[in-house]
Amino acid sequence: MRGPLPSAFASVNPISRFSRFSPLIATMLGMFGIVGTVVAPSDAHAAEPMSSPRVAVEAEPLAAQASPATLANGRDDPTLRAVVAERRAGLVLGVAPGIAFAGASGYPNNARLIGNPDFYSQSPLLVGTSTTVFLIGALTDFFSFGPMVNVAKFESSSWKSTGFAVGFRAEVFPLVRLFPRLADISVYGQAGIGGTELQAKGPFPSADGSQSFAGLGVHHEFRLFRMLGGHLAGGPYAEYDAIFTTSAERHWGAVGFRCAWYGGGVARDAH
Repeated sequence: MRGPLPSAFASVNPISRFSRFSPLIATMLGMFGIVGTVVAPSDAHAAEPMSSPRVAVEAEPLAAQASPATLANGRDDPTLRAVVAERRAGLVLGVAPGIAFAGASGYPNNARLIGNPDFYSQSPLLVGTSTTVFLIGALTDFFSFGPMVNVAKFESSSWKSTGFAVGFRAEVFPLVRLFPRLADISVYGQAGIGGTELQAKGPFPSADGSQSFAGLGVHHEFRLFRMLGGHLAGGPYAEYDAIFTTSAERHWGAVGFRCAWYGGGVARDAH
């Protein structure tokens, strides 16, 4: 019968070998248990289904769009409101006749005669008429723009001056917002091509030419009455006009009555 194992083999006993490490192992297992308790989700949270982040993000705008508060804010948004002119809108057809006073001078439209004092003509103050017809668009309450035509004739016992111009007309109503009581006062300008002729009555050469036309004026309009889906407006005007050419020129001032039909509906139609 064998005797006890030698002491060298007895040290290999696993129980006796690891027993010395048991406190360390117990400590490590305890630490892992604490970490697992903190990291692991609770049963209540684990049971909840996970919703898609994309669906949640997309659902919020849809809910906001359907909410009454959002719809009310949309109606209050000034960028979404319908823009209705207060005083002027649409196509504008007008005529402005008046009494005018003019002076003209120049040479015959001949390169050999321009500058020759023997062929120079100069009129005294002439009295006549000046009429402007325009077809423009009222783009806003304070600005209108479009084509125009002007015809002006002057005559005395010794002189006769005629003139014609075509171009564009721009009307600005600068006090619409600044001073509403004067919202219907306009400052306007005209520019284009014009021609003029000055003729001394008798066997004398005329002074004539065609080149540039310019004018500047002011008018005030009163709303008269509704007409043809729009309204008619009229009032006094005063303006200065001139025709400049290489050979001759003419300057005149006019005062008269401007009458215009506005074809667009405006807020004041309801008053």
